[in-house]
Amino acid sequence: MRKLAKGRIFILLVVFSLFVVVESFADSKKGLVKKIQRAQEYLEDIMETPDTDIPQAVMRKCRGIIILRQYKAGFIFGIKGGAGIVLVRDKKTREWSPPAFIRTGEGSFGYQIGGQTIDSIFLIMNKEGMEMLSKAKFKIGVDASAAIGPVGRDAEAKVGPGTAILAYSRAKGLYAGASFEGGFLLSDKKANEKFYNIKGITLQDIIFNNKVQMPEEAKPLVELLNRCAGT
Repeated sequence: MRKLAKGRIFILLVVFSLFVVVESFADSKKGLVKKIQRAQEYLEDIMETPDTDIPQAVMRKCRGIIILRQYKAGFIFGIKGGAGIVLVRDKKTREWSPPAFIRTGEGSFGYQIGGQTIDSIFLIMNKEGMEMLSKAKFKIGVDASAAIGPVGRDAEAKVGPGTAILAYSRAKGLYAGASFEGGFLLSDKKANEKFYNIKGITLQDIIFNNKVQMPEEAKPLVELLNRCAGT
């Protein structure tokens, strides 16, 4: 039994190491462009599927969007890590900011086994959610209240006025078990510096302070966001 357990742990570590290598390669400029394209592809997928499409009225009201890809693996102890992007919409002009890169890390303990890829979209709906982004490290559901987002055309009435974050996600792979988890999101400083070629650039500089121009690579994603909102 001990040999079996050690074998499973070894496999888990190998699988998770591969995930880490993939994400490390993504820190190249080409890899960062791919992250933006991957975020666009996931948003397109979720909007084209009747059972998961985000209501246009909700997209029109949102003040920001976080799109993440996470990798989760566990055998008793679990690890989840990943990366993504965040954009916010100017309250007056309604124009989207350039994308800023973020990363996430998480540990958990409980009965759990397997591996999984999780794509998630978090819509920021109010001031509480926007203030969350001004922190160096933040956690959805703790620094801002969160709820599962509605789908379909007439789901607008189901969104409570006090909800800061609406969450949409899709998981691939096998992951079983119940666990207690604690995770966080923070600016990917290295990725932001590399992509914008500015030393010391911060997430707030990119999404709030107008320190960079909209990159050509992100314009198709912004056009998609506007189409999803009907603007």
